[in-house]
Amino acid sequence: MKILVIDDEKPTLSMFKLFLTAYGYEVYTAENGEKGLALFAEISPEIVFTDIKMPGIDGLEVLRRIQKTGIESEVIIITGHGDMEKALEALDLNASDFINKPVERKALNSALARAEKRKLMPRNMPFEFSERKRNGYLSIFMKGRLTASAEKTFISAFKTGSFDDVKAVCLKLDDAFFIDRSGISLLMEVVRNLKQNKVSVIIENLSCNYVWVFQMAGIDKMATLKEVQANE
Repeated sequence: MKILVIDDEKPTLSMFKLFLTAYGYEVYTAENGEKGLALFAEISPEIVFTDIKMPGIDGLEVLRRIQKTGIESEVIIITGHGDMEKALEALDLNASDFINKPVERKALNSALARAEKRKLMPRNMPFEFSERKRNGYLSIFMKGRLTASAEKTFISAFKTGSFDDVKAVCLKLDDAFFIDRSGISLLMEVVRNLKQNKVSVIIENLSCNYVWVFQMAGIDKMATLKEVQANE
């Protein structure tokens, strides 16, 4: 599998090259957005890592232009720590995932695992859910894309009266589950309502990178976040 890494910092490129080559990937690097896009057109990599802040063509513009090519590559954005707004903008542009600098092996593994699973899923898979209730515990399994267009389907999972005898709700996300800014707002509204009705909420199977953005959004104040266990 081919991976392209775009970053204007040579130490970062060297680190990615070292790790990803050791994992068995065919790794290409570019030191700016313009060279990265030219290399992308030449090799059509399955996965792209791009820094979000670069001189000239930045990472979000790289993402936009890759989307326009029609080539189905998973794009992972490299952000500065705490850069919540840029991370959300990347999700709105259908980025596969994002990781923070300095890059940790755990976050890298998590992003790679999600990207590889998303490659196996249909593009623009609609949001779907299924439920299982037992002994006051409701499990809701969610997959696909939770965006503004999925609002009606998502809200239907939490219809009035469904939680009269429920003490706890577990939202379990599919391995390739996708959420953008609108989806996060929908999720926060539902979790807040459940908490107000004294129903505890657990969100399971989150990538470590999604845990970070959910924490930045404040969801961890209303629900317990459980991270998927990725290989180190």
